[in-house]
Amino acid sequence: MRKEQLFQFVEVIDCGSINKAAEKLYISQPNLSRSIHALEEEMGKQILERNNRGVTLTPTGKLLYYYSKSILEQFKVLERIKELDEDQIYSQLSISVDSIFLRDDLILNFYKRINSAETEIKFLETTAEEVLQNVIDMKSEIGITILNDIQLTIFKKMAEIKDIEIEILGTGPLYVHINENNPLSQKEEIDVKDLLDYPLIHLPYDFFSELNFSLTIDDIPLKQFKTTITMSNYHAIINMINHANAIMLGNKWQIEELKHSHIKSLQFKNCHITKSFVIIKRKRTVLSNAAKIFLDIIYDNYSHM
Repeated sequence: MRKEQLFQFVEVIDCGSINKAAEKLYISQPNLSRSIHALEEEMGKQILERNNRGVTLTPTGKLLYYYSKSILEQFKVLERIKELDEDQIYSQLSISVDSIFLRDDLILNFYKRINSAETEIKFLETTAEEVLQNVIDMKSEIGITILNDIQLTIFKKMAEIKDIEIEILGTGPLYVHINENNPLSQKEEIDVKDLLDYPLIHLPYDFFSELNFSLTIDDIPLKQFKTTITMSNYHAIINMINHANAIMLGNKWQIEELKHSHIKSLQFKNCHITKSFVIIKRKRTVLSNAAKIFLDIIYDNYSHM
């Protein structure tokens, strides 16, 4: 049973007669009849009933007709696959991100732009230390993190040793994120001493976050906060800020996204801490099409801030 036989059989049924099908297929009527007869011999049953008005299907013929249509459609899919680039067949996005800050719709925008039959997205939210290690270990093509000056200096040295390329997309001051109904949210700038009694949300500890204990804002060490809460879940953090009067230290790339959750971002008085938006990838490695598309979206959303 050949593809050509099934195709000819379907054309006979769709045209309603062997003569009409032969004209459409540009073959002789005897050759088409022999093809149908060979198909009947292979099936071991009659599949067509011939009469003066054309042809009708036997019960076996009906079943064969519907299966033939399905098989021929699958052949069309196979032909289309032959014409597709590899990236159009399967795409994988593997990204590690630190300091929960990316817009909720970034992955949606990525999905709208990717043109693949199958897409796998590995989006890991973790610590700066693990972001770096995931790129080193090739678990992620791209790593994204937000680092202050002290962290960045050490991060660069570690990345250089491991042959990792660093790109600084932008820099900005340290911010504190608080609920918009907090009385302190009405200030233009905030004094760190006014926050010391509030619970401070801290992302999971790693080597780089431990470096923050040496930081001071207006000569007040960050370790002077009376209460800290370690959390990693974005939505849980939002709830704690909005319903438990908790605060979170952050950066300018979070501001617009947090506004949607009724959270205001304020700069500190007398604070010289600078935060950097850092993108990392392996040196001398060609990024996949999926990674390139995602980076384009990152540039579109964050490079102008």
